[in-house]
Amino acid sequence: MNAKKTNWLFTSIILLNVVVVAAVAFVTGYMGIEIGTIPGLLLSQAILFVPALLFLLATRTKIKDLIAVEKPKWLTTLLVILITYLCMPLVVTINAFSMLFVENEVTNLQPLLQGVPAWQLILMIGIIGPVSEEFVFRGVIYHGYRRSGRIVTAMLLSAFLFGLIHLNFNQMSYAVLVGVIGVLLIEGTGSIFYSIVFHVCVNVTNVIQILMQNPETAAMDAKQTQQMIESMMNMPYKQALCIVIAVYAVIACFTTTIAGCLYYLILKKEGRTGHVRLLFSKKGESGVSASGRRVWSWPLVFSIMLCLVYMIADMVWF
Repeated sequence: MNAKKTNWLFTSIILLNVVVVAAVAFVTGYMGIEIGTIPGLLLSQAILFVPALLFLLATRTKIKDLIAVEKPKWLTTLLVILITYLCMPLVVTINAFSMLFVENEVTNLQPLLQGVPAWQLILMIGIIGPVSEEFVFRGVIYHGYRRSGRIVTAMLLSAFLFGLIHLNFNQMSYAVLVGVIGVLLIEGTGSIFYSIVFHVCVNVTNVIQILMQNPETAAMDAKQTQQMIESMMNMPYKQALCIVIAVYAVIACFTTTIAGCLYYLILKKEGRTGHVRLLFSKKGESGVSASGRRVWSWPLVFSIMLCLVYMIADMVWF
């Protein structure tokens, strides 16, 4: 498996997504058949997971080579959970900043989640989703690019594609951060288990926040929420948002610094300080300069452009 084949995998995921979205629109719009929230969430994960699995079978790639899972260690797991919540203010800051330009997509999705049992939301969004997405993006796609030897490029590109797959600028903004942290945890521990723990904690926290909301507030879409905030704070929505950004940015400076210290503690505990230092050096993992190894190809450029066009069209016209 190499970068070129990995690009084809991402392209196939995007094209399958287009076909499935068109099919769902036909089924719901012309045949009058409604697809429930949980089946819809399962379908969205299948669009990611099935092509990745077929890709591994076609290329005869062993799963254990991509998602090495060491025996979990309780202290490392606890440190990862602490890192997750210390990174939350940074996630909130990035999310709020994106909302200066686009709507909060999670808020728009909240009305669709009303009436769905809590355990189903936690299982689907909080557990199955992160496991599937980590397998595809931090397992298959990241390691596909990683074999080019361009580790930083592999990390940033796989994180960017993870953000892009959400198909909206709001979720993309902080999904890229989640992708970068996931890669750092994999390289810092040698196991995808800890990136899954991180992702699960993020998603479960978001689900719990939704479940704890007042039913009337949870049923509001993004525009209604903006009007409510303006009424409560007696100021324009974007002005209130700037205050939130400023406050959380200051908090994030401290919490992210502490998270970095805990990450260094993990590296020391796992004996991977030298590994990570070498991995992200100019000479890369193998000690050989990887500056000439390409990870870009036309299928990747095509799929990225297709996603961006869709996202811009969705933002402007819908």
